[in-house]
Amino acid sequence: MIIKYFAYIRDYTGVKQTDWHAAVTDLEDLLQQLSKKHGRQFRDAVFDETQTGLNEEIIILVNGRHVQHLNGIHTELTPNDLIAIFPVVAGG
Repeated sequence: MIIKYFAYIRDYTGVKQTDWHAAVTDLEDLLQQLSKKHGRQFRDAVFDETQTGLNEEIIILVNGRHVQHLNGIHTELTPNDLIAIFPVVAGG
């Protein structure tokens, strides 16, 4: 699985991309594992305040599809998936 990080999420991970080989069942499982690896700032960026849902200020794509259009945090993942994690962009 390839995970790509964008904008300030890269600051939390220290890398632009990760080849992830650990077994995961779904997006929540992956984000929990990544939070253990990358720490509190990453966890707070991707999870909501209850730590059970996704932060509204984060966008996660699985193979180019927004997880809102899949099964959200419970989207099942496979070793061949491409995950993109980036913050919502605002501007004027």
